Amino acid sequence: MAMDMGWHRIAWGILAIGGLIVAGGILLGLGNLRHVLYGDQADGVVVDIVRDGSMYAPVVRFRLPSGELHEVTDLGSGAPDFSTGDLVTVLYMPEDPRSIRLDTFERLWLVPIIAIGFGSFWLMFGAIAWGLSRNGDLSVIGERAFNVVSVVALLIGIFALWSATDLYAGGGRAQGSVVEIRRSSSIVTEEVTLATGREVRRDVEQVSFAPVVRFTTQEGREVEFHGRGGSGTSFSAGDVVTVVYDRTNPSRARIVSFLDLWLPTVVAFAVAFLFGGAAKLSRWMRRRGAAAQGIS
Repeated sequence: MAMDMGWHRIAWGILAIGGLIVAGGILLGLGNLRHVLYGDQADGVVVDIVRDGSMYAPVVRFRLPSGELHEVTDLGSGAPDFSTGDLVTVLYMPEDPRSIRLDTFERLWLVPIIAIGFGSFWLMFGAIAWGLSRNGDLSVIGERAFNVVSVVALLIGIFALWSATDLYAGGGRAQGSVVEIRRSSSIVTEEVTLATGREVRRDVEQVSFAPVVRFTTQEGREVEFHGRGGSGTSFSAGDVVTVVYDRTNPSRARIVSFLDLWLPTVVAFAVAFLFGGAAKLSRWMRRRGAAAQGIS
């Protein structure tokens, strides 16, 4: 079978990028696994949330068996995932108590899983390019890739639906106040075609807005969280909103609205339907064309 060297080189490049991303995710996971397997545990409390630019970092205080008190600022995140007063389990290395991990799924495993998943998509595209380099049937390769995307989106949709339903049905309710509208921006490069027909690249700023909401739980704890962002916002500072929150982890909170609670589920299921439907339609058309030509 002849090999297309152009696609062959592209395939190796994409596979290399995907492999590096997956390796980075695995290394992150192994670093956290080291704390799980070899670290000691201590009960800690979040005493403060430090904001540095757009990042929020919890300050955790815990006591060693010797009685020595430690206060450590953990890694920051783009939105606060803890609030002051939260009780947490701290995993620390005995030889260096300032090397800590907070024992939650999100802090230990979410970032490695996202990195591995993102790298896996690169590997999938690399596999597609490899198939094209071997003169594979583009329709068959595309159908398989679309099926993979459909299944992954379906699983994400099921998880998002379960999470939103669990929060909506079993969460506490409170009145919250929008304290600010957080603006974030990023620069993306896009290609545009001029009137002369010449294609040029230009940098475009993409801006998104997210409401920052503060509410008080039934126990009197004050919690701040970010609503979902978008290119626009229907909120303004001072607006009063209804909030639903996890009673055991009040930082897991959402505005009671379609955008905050249900949009991720709808988007995931829509992607699953569109990609799965496209794969089935392609397969049906390919078989129909083969049948019309008398090919079994």
